[in-house]
Amino acid sequence: MFAKTQENIDRIRTFTPVDEDLAQIPADIARVAIETREQFGLGVDSYRCQLWCDPDGIDVFADIAYAQPTGDTIAHIKAHSLDIYLPHDALLRGGATLPVIVDIHGGGFVYGYKDLNRNFGTHVASYGVAVVSLGYRLAPTTDFMGQLQDIFTALQWLQAHAHEYPIDLRNLFITGDSAGATLALYTAAALNSTVVGEQLHCPIQDLPVRGTIFQSGLFELEPFTRGSSTTDTLPYIAQMGGTFFTSFAEQTTEELQSMQGLVQYAQLPPSVVITSSDDFLETQSLLFAAAMRQRGNYCEIYDVVPTKGKTLGHVFPVGQVWLEESQQVFEIMQRFVFDHSQYYL
Repeated sequence: MFAKTQENIDRIRTFTPVDEDLAQIPADIARVAIETREQFGLGVDSYRCQLWCDPDGIDVFADIAYAQPTGDTIAHIKAHSLDIYLPHDALLRGGATLPVIVDIHGGGFVYGYKDLNRNFGTHVASYGVAVVSLGYRLAPTTDFMGQLQDIFTALQWLQAHAHEYPIDLRNLFITGDSAGATLALYTAAALNSTVVGEQLHCPIQDLPVRGTIFQSGLFELEPFTRGSSTTDTLPYIAQMGGTFFTSFAEQTTEELQSMQGLVQYAQLPPSVVITSSDDFLETQSLLFAAAMRQRGNYCEIYDVVPTKGKTLGHVFPVGQVWLEESQQVFEIMQRFVFDHSQYYL
């Protein structure tokens, strides 16, 4: 872990807020958020970010506002903006044929801008797809339902502006890593299942998801909605008052709050699940894939075992795009997207 110097704190501010969005938050709760963000940011991301870069041939449209910011700091602006990453060749050719992958970044619901995933998104785009990377408000400035509403608002913006880019929203896929996978799962369920969409107050119609790609996901929310301790997986959520999932629990049925129930209840699209043998959420991925297959839903799972003397860990394709294992994941994503896309004249 990097030392907590001003230089290192300034470095992590390029991909996560630290205290920028916390002026209206009670001091004791803000302190927990700051400590958590610093702990995350000064860990491996501080090392990895020095190697992050965009590949050649990718056009980046960054920091596009999809809603009015709730404040004037960079954190408020980033929270309601998105990036679009496109192969330059698609712009040269014209037309509107690229399948679209919407990416929802992770960070335990409390950490990270969309910029945390820019390195991942631009590399995925180099495999011949469009990537739309979404920002959203972080805990403790909002809760789980608020984050979902931000994502729905961003998707509404995308519906309204898709004609400005060489993309085809009829071939829409959603990916997310860690907590972003949780948000991606419920977003896909809301878009594909009317009953789920109603409970989650999703305003979007006629935007079905053709497939989902989950990386090191957190899929089981029942321990949180039933008031069980959050200290094992999300200790800072409990320390910030433990209310992050309260409105979600109050506004949804029990079936929607559990992994098994959601898989049975929702019309989930085909999925790819990525994890590794040294991922602390590996079991969640395995159980989710099993639930999908038991339901008869299409689900591929890739549980990568690193070679001796090496590690992969949590969300390795997002944080370490240069790894051979990560490049294999990008090839899997490319094949999955094109296999499950339909093409129109």
